[in-house]
Amino acid sequence: AAVGTLYVNEAQRLESAGKLKEAEKLYIMVNEPDLAINMYKKNRHYDQMIRLVAQYRKDLLTETHLHLAQQLEQENKFKDAERHYVDSNDWKSAVNMYRAHEMWDDAIRVAKGHGGVNASKQVAYAWAVSLGGEAGAKLLTKFGLIEQAIDYATESGNFEQAFQLSRTSMKTKLPEVHLKQAMFFEDEGRFQEAEAEFINAKKPKEAIDMYVHQQDWKNALRIAENHDG
Repeated sequence: AAVGTLYVNEAQRLESAGKLKEAEKLYIMVNEPDLAINMYKKNRHYDQMIRLVAQYRKDLLTETHLHLAQQLEQENKFKDAERHYVDSNDWKSAVNMYRAHEMWDDAIRVAKGHGGVNASKQVAYAWAVSLGGEAGAKLLTKFGLIEQAIDYATESGNFEQAFQLSRTSMKTKLPEVHLKQAMFFEDEGRFQEAEAEFINAKKPKEAIDMYVHQQDWKNALRIAENHDG
């Protein structure tokens, strides 16, 4: 034990002198990896710290990466934080970090790299919504995501956004958006509004079927006569 204390004292002296590598060797020699890990943490040599955690405290590795990531994020060291989030298998936190700081390009890069195309589309859509209107539509066009954005908007029940995007960037999608809104209105029991949207979607037969289903023969007949064939 006395020899151990001697080594630890010597290691601390080396640490104070900035000779961290030599200090580490002594800490390891007396089986005190935690002292070496803390030394590197204190001196912000995070890569060395992680190296030792991976070697001697493997069960704490993920947790250590996560703590480091959170600390670095608070210090606005986003790139370093990202690396540790990813290493802790928590790339979504890296995406959220970038989104919170409106660093959208980075958010999309991480989402695409680790979550695939769908994850990056969701981030691009969130970015477009935060921009709103035409700027959002332009952004989605830039990412080649306009069609997905329209689908995403209709699926979220955000028809106004879907119509806006379609009118600005993809008029061919308009009938589909009208149809989806018609079905939404029908489900809500708003039949007149549904009818108008079925007609806008060039689907009078769907409107007739809706009224037939409601046993509303008068309206079914009216549409059939107005939209013969």
